[in-house]
Amino acid sequence: MKNQNELTTFSHELKNSLTLIYSQLQYIEQTHPELLADLHWSGIKDDFSSVFDMVRHMLTPASDASAALEPVDLTSLLEEIKYSWSSKLKEHGIRFSVQAEDSCPYYIKGSKTKFLQIFNNLISNGVNAINRKKETAREPLISVHVSREGSFIVCSLSDTGIGMTKEQQARAFYRGVSFEPKGNGIGLSVVSEIAKDLDISIHMDSALNQGTTFTLIFPGLADTAK
Repeated sequence: MKNQNELTTFSHELKNSLTLIYSQLQYIEQTHPELLADLHWSGIKDDFSSVFDMVRHMLTPASDASAALEPVDLTSLLEEIKYSWSSKLKEHGIRFSVQAEDSCPYYIKGSKTKFLQIFNNLISNGVNAINRKKETAREPLISVHVSREGSFIVCSLSDTGIGMTKEQQARAFYRGVSFEPKGNGIGLSVVSEIAKDLDISIHMDSALNQGTTFTLIFPGLADTAK
């Protein structure tokens, strides 16, 4: 996009197209009520709603951004994401594991749409890293662990992919930098930008042929341990 006006126009037209598609989904559901019991159909609708929300947030003026902030249970969100990715991960033979140190909700404040962008980009990055790895001694795995450290919520997402050198890690979050064939170098830069906007600290640890771990540190809410 050449400027913000073009981006806004594109987003607006995309929103209109998505509205039409969603109307068709509603019609299909009305004429085939048996789909209401189909988990895959529900997943499609949920994923579509997430895309629609993403476009809507792009059209929201920056001054109104705070209105989109809300408490989000991180573990519930991760389970939704796990289900959304289940078919794709099964196709690539990748296991996805989510663990939390206790069963209490892990509330973080922010935009659910933005959180989805972060995790979807990180998981996509992990899938690509695993698929590029030639050595198969370790199980193809993306694992997420959630814990509490004082007033913070810590979430670590690890993959058993190809990993990165120290030099690559130093440039990984730069827009336009990619270490895979035909990569656009946008995903991790989007993660970094959103993390900065939502006061999320992000750290990366990686080793060649071992994998990569992204650690996200979220400001917790006062009632997170209740």
